Amino acid sequence: MVKENQVANMITPAQMNLINRIRRLMMQLAMWRRAFLISAATDLANLDIVWQRLYRIPSDFKVLFEIFFGEEIAEQFQSSLSNQILIGAEIMDAQKAGDIAAIDDATIRMYQNADELANFLAEINPFWDEEKWKDLLYSYYRITILEMVTVLAGRYEDAIALYEGLEDQALKIGDYMAEGLNEYLSIN
Repeated sequence: MVKENQVANMITPAQMNLINRIRRLMMQLAMWRRAFLISAATDLANLDIVWQRLYRIPSDFKVLFEIFFGEEIAEQFQSSLSNQILIGAEIMDAQKAGDIAAIDDATIRMYQNADELANFLAEINPFWDEEKWKDLLYSYYRITILEMVTVLAGRYEDAIALYEGLEDQALKIGDYMAEGLNEYLSIN
């Protein structure tokens, strides 16, 4: 027999589907970014195809965000996420070229992107906290950059360990995003 307080704490199938959808998108972002990193670092012939797949993820997020926030906000999120991917590619290219000034510039812009995205997300949903988003995004970006450096240095075992940490961070981001969206649904 299910008690009344247990019912209030149960996740509905729709909520679980949302959680799974967001977690999947975040895992795809991490995985396709890694695939791009490996392809670029080793000059694989699949680089353009992998890039196209990676760059599709922001539009997949846009479709999800439109449901909650409408087209204009969804497009802003898509743009910010697209910029994050582009800046990450710039950092990798600069790392490959050994261009320290370009690495520094792109890294600064990567963290500015995190600040802007954290602010944006906190403004559109009262259940998201700007400082929490910054913490989540900074950790994700830090691990992403460290993984680039280790792959390009040929330290593949270390890169695998970093990627596993990136997966964990991607899931934390996905869970926080889903939690906030489920809360947002409860008031709208």
